Amino acid sequence: MKSLIKGSRRLPLASLILVALAGPTTTSSVASAATSALDTSGAWPTAPGATVRFYTNCDDDGLGSLRQAISASASGDSVRASPTLSCSTITLQTPLIFGQQDLDIRGNGKGRPTITAAATVTDGLIRHLGAGQLNLQFLSLEGGRKYKDDGQAKGGCVYGAGNVGLNVTSVSGCTAKGVGFQQGIGGGVFSQGLTSLRLSEVSGNVATSSGGAYASGGGMYAVGGVTLDRSVIAGNATDTTGNSWGGGFTTPGGAQIVNSALINNSARVSGGAHIHPPSATPISIINTTISGNSATRVGGLTCVGTTTILSSTISNNTSQDGSSGGRIIGGGLDLGAGNHVIASTIITGNYAGGEGFATSINLSSSTGATLAGDHDHISGSTLALPNGTITTASQLLPLALNGSSRPTHALSPTDLDVDAGVAPVGQTYDQRGFPFLRSVGPGTDIGAYEYDPDYIFRDGFDTAFGGPPG
Repeated sequence: MKSLIKGSRRLPLASLILVALAGPTTTSSVASAATSALDTSGAWPTAPGATVRFYTNCDDDGLGSLRQAISASASGDSVRASPTLSCSTITLQTPLIFGQQDLDIRGNGKGRPTITAAATVTDGLIRHLGAGQLNLQFLSLEGGRKYKDDGQAKGGCVYGAGNVGLNVTSVSGCTAKGVGFQQGIGGGVFSQGLTSLRLSEVSGNVATSSGGAYASGGGMYAVGGVTLDRSVIAGNATDTTGNSWGGGFTTPGGAQIVNSALINNSARVSGGAHIHPPSATPISIINTTISGNSATRVGGLTCVGTTTILSSTISNNTSQDGSSGGRIIGGGLDLGAGNHVIASTIITGNYAGGEGFATSINLSSSTGATLAGDHDHISGSTLALPNGTITTASQLLPLALNGSSRPTHALSPTDLDVDAGVAPVGQTYDQRGFPFLRSVGPGTDIGAYEYDPDYIFRDGFDTAFGGPPG
């Protein structure tokens, strides 16, 4: 996995396993069977009676290869790295294309092997044509390219005709490029169904069009919705001279984001994510940081569905324009029509248009939106804010890991957000997970980070996230 941290010690994705005790998460109508109970290895289990097939080398094809094991598998089987696998990289000469309804593919539990492609491969890495569930676990996928000149280019590294689940897996440096006037969709991952991430990272991927057609979902595009659990979406982009949406991800379905981070993604519209389901579809964001994302319009998130945001931090996102179509646009969050709830959340320090950070609109909405909630810190809003909302400048510290593998903005000891929030039901820890408690001292803090004056970080890391690799 490519590090997104410049000039500092890299924390590998495998270290995410150490924070697996990050506390209970909530469920929603977009939850997948892939997020069911884990087996003793920390993997999503296969169905009872499924055949387990091992690959024993890193050859592209032939006896003992990953390709051969997939070819020999039936729907529902599990294809796994041998416990004695000593190689680290599988370089594909052609994509892995298979049609089983459901399939589970695993590495060896250490983020290995890395699956990548030879420079001549321009049809992606993994293409699952079955309409069921594809689970990718304990793997690194890198450098896949999906180029297409006769239709949409979908999924630079992963294409799923059904649901796709990533568990302790990274997808990085992949490209979906529409050649000529074709569209690029899902630079890292495309799924026709639901895409679920657990303890995973999607970073440095690009959706683009060489002829200026639209691009959407730099990191991921999921038709059926997105769930993120303790995961990072960082440094992805939609890069085209035409319109583009959702630098981090795009979905026309629902979304559930818990204990995660959307960092330094970019697009023309909705730098962090573009979530636009039917208006009654729920969107839930809990204990999450959205920061450093940028766009021409709405640097952070666009959420069209009925949105609930709890104990999260939306800050330091940048929108070049402050208005569109006669409507004022916020730099951090733009909500669609409907009834929304925001509680114990920071939405401040975002930049929109020609205004400075202190006076920018951070939160905007379409006509017909209403907002309920409490214990918030929101400055610069076009929506009427709940009584008691803090609207003064924030004292957030620069983005850093702060003892975790998912970055947060720490609070200053004199910040008004300290002890001024409320904990979501069932949340024991803040965004960083164990051992960082959700409530310390006389009260709970507003935002994704809980200030604890007695905790000392000893890992020597205290630097901001950089941009996309290269």
